Amino acid sequence: MVRSTLLSFLLYSNLLAIGGYRTSVVRSENGFIDYANRVIVCRGTADIEEKESGDGSLDVIGVNLKLSKAEARARARENLVDLIKQVNFDGRTVNELMVSDRLVESRIESLVSSAFQQGEIEYLEEKQIAIALAVKMSGLAEILVDADGYLKENMSQPAYLKTRSAVPKSERISGIVIDARNVYHIPAMVPKIFNEDYNLVYGPRHYTRSRSVNRGPIGYAHSMDDRNVIRRVGKTPMMVEVKTSSDDINLMVSNTDAERIRDADKKFGVLSDCKVLVLLQ
Repeated sequence: MVRSTLLSFLLYSNLLAIGGYRTSVVRSENGFIDYANRVIVCRGTADIEEKESGDGSLDVIGVNLKLSKAEARARARENLVDLIKQVNFDGRTVNELMVSDRLVESRIESLVSSAFQQGEIEYLEEKQIAIALAVKMSGLAEILVDADGYLKENMSQPAYLKTRSAVPKSERISGIVIDARNVYHIPAMVPKIFNEDYNLVYGPRHYTRSRSVNRGPIGYAHSMDDRNVIRRVGKTPMMVEVKTSSDDINLMVSNTDAERIRDADKKFGVLSDCKVLVLLQ
């Protein structure tokens, strides 16, 4: 029988991927890209090899699971490479970046070779074995994120620390939530936020490269009850409505809300800490 972990894998990828790009999970035939939890998961299957042994009077059916597991892992890695190519970096797919830079391609192949196993090995009814492998987006970001254009690493204490400490905790703005449930938005690893005049409100210059790699500039969730909300933007975030924009990757907010966001960053450092989350339908 198909075991519960495989069922959970399929249900997770199917249910959360409903709606295509109006969700933080994008599904493929063999796996999914989860922009909210910053992980890419893919599985591979292989037939379980059987062989008969004995002297004819007593035949024994044996299996070589070691070879089957190796084949399933190899196929999972192949599928994982194909899925990573579909990841949306900043409006450009990873495949586009790989084509333009062969070093990126070789580093991604190295990343996939060290992919970790997701869940248990599954034994299917059709005498097959299935193995799911995963890589974190932080590993992919380490390859793709340039060194230039980001906020410089600074060991001195930022000015907002004094301002934040002077404000009661219940009155602090702990993060920014951009409500994009009413617009068509394609999740990406490094999207930007602009105001109505197309001036940058939030982008690489607001956070360090290490923040971009390890935390990701923007989180995704589907409701305020999602566990990713508190984890990303705390308990007292500022709510901002997204404006309709012709750009499906980046987000637009009103000029008034842009000023509110800048003010919150000056006082509480929400942008430099990447405490920004987008609500998707």
